[in-house]
Amino acid sequence: MKLISGLAAVALAATTLVVAAPAQAAETPADRAVSAGSTWLKGQLTAGILHNDEYDYDDLGLSADIAFALDAVGGQDATVDQIAAAVGDDVTSWYDYGTIYTGSAAKAIALMQVGGLDATNVGGVDLQDVVEDNVATTSPIVGRVQNAGETVYPSGEPTDTLNVISQSWAARALGGQDSDLADEVMAFLLKQQCDDGSFRSALTKDKAAPENQQGCAAGTAGEVDTTALTVLNILATPDASVTAKGAALLAASWLKTQQAADGSFSAGALGVNSNTTGLAGWALAEAGQDAAATKAASWLRGVQVADIAPCATTLSADNGAIAYAPADLATVRGAGSFSVPQRELTRRASAQALPALANLPAGADVTVSAPASAVEKSTVTVTVAGLGAGEPACVSLGSEAKSVTGTGSTVPVTFTLPAGAATRTFRVATLTGSSTATTAATATPATPTPTPVPGEPTVGDLDVAKVVKVGRKGIFKVEVACDSTVDCTGKLKVRTVGKVVRPNGAKKVLVVAKSAYDVEAGETAKVVLRLTKPARAAVGTTRTRVVAVQTADGADAVSTKFWLRRK
Repeated sequence: MKLISGLAAVALAATTLVVAAPAQAAETPADRAVSAGSTWLKGQLTAGILHNDEYDYDDLGLSADIAFALDAVGGQDATVDQIAAAVGDDVTSWYDYGTIYTGSAAKAIALMQVGGLDATNVGGVDLQDVVEDNVATTSPIVGRVQNAGETVYPSGEPTDTLNVISQSWAARALGGQDSDLADEVMAFLLKQQCDDGSFRSALTKDKAAPENQQGCAAGTAGEVDTTALTVLNILATPDASVTAKGAALLAASWLKTQQAADGSFSAGALGVNSNTTGLAGWALAEAGQDAAATKAASWLRGVQVADIAPCATTLSADNGAIAYAPADLATVRGAGSFSVPQRELTRRASAQALPALANLPAGADVTVSAPASAVEKSTVTVTVAGLGAGEPACVSLGSEAKSVTGTGSTVPVTFTLPAGAATRTFRVATLTGSSTATTAATATPATPTPTPVPGEPTVGDLDVAKVVKVGRKGIFKVEVACDSTVDCTGKLKVRTVGKVVRPNGAKKVLVVAKSAYDVEAGETAKVVLRLTKPARAAVGTTRTRVVAVQTADGADAVSTKFWLRRK
């Protein structure tokens, strides 16, 4: 049985629910977050049962919570049915400890209902009889669900740990079974609603108190978790009355007033956490409070593990898990993995928060686009589209990766292409998949050599090594290439780049050598230069930075820097 989706904020007298429109074909941010969370939760099961590794027992109650969550998000029927069947095989160990815990038996009925099984014959047990046998039928507590066989206090007063949440499970379960006691159980549940719309957590301790004291007392405030679960169970009850649906809508309105500005909810002394925020966000969505549900979902995404490779890999094996609180996620990431207690806490949080993630802000299929071509080593900008606001992703080019966060619009990301002409692939990865785009990198264009105009003078191209060695007689050589249609004629003067210290202590730029030259068109010739007398003392075995300037009448001067060093 799928929880009702998209209830509009109708008047209490309305009789028709507004059902959400079918999902679009494109994958949304909510689809990606829910899919990752569903995959992680299913991975915690063994043959349909979640085994508590901290205390070494099969946790049938949490197994059922996972089934309800997977049923709510849809598309997980096989796993839901598997959980229901596996729990059914050992169902008495869930609710019967000598004491009959009727709330657990009622929750088991609801599980059989979503799993498509007969709750009146679960391994030979009629769960409906178990619950109905423990529904009070006499005043002042007609409809109250009770545990049976609980221990007795020394004072002689019996205990009864059954609470409003258990009462809500019973109302849902018996309503789904068309039980003769369903109306009475629902009516007693509705008595627990306080004046402000919330539901209190504990039932009246004294079962003999007058009927007008069996409900929420005037001035009493309810509790978020109880209110949220009660809303969910009422709205999941088949053929719930208009009065019951109206009570659920009123309770959802109260829930909205408890929401913090960042979308989170607090469980009183336990503080802000994903269990409470998840249940409240889920309930708000079922009651048609879409904006508040989206705020809750956005906060929950902040505590969902999303270590997307290659940007982050520490907790990538647990992507989709929903941590109990931001501090818990930080602790686990710092440790590098989940401890057993942290994993158990995260399992419970994920089961209760998963359906709320279905209300994340809008988005679409995530794609990346890139320029069709670009020059090697140039900076290019790729564009990521489809990410919802706040949604994490990783964009990579080869070994370079950049984490990005969605804005609800396109997101630009810049990269520098590697050297070399090749096809370069950009990849954007999300929690559930990836998309790629390519750019054809081309070689850097060669700088063309200007072709001299025939008849125009040119000085030619000086071809010189980085370090030119000077012989013992102060002689060194350079080459001039005349790539021209006319002869290259000019004067070559070599001087120091900076000032050098003269023997008399003065600093001065020295002319190192000079010579005239004439090179035939299309040829290369050596030019022999001799150090000037002042330069002989300045140029030694350590390098001296010099500049050679070629000049000719009517031609542009050309400068070339290099080093001189004696052999």
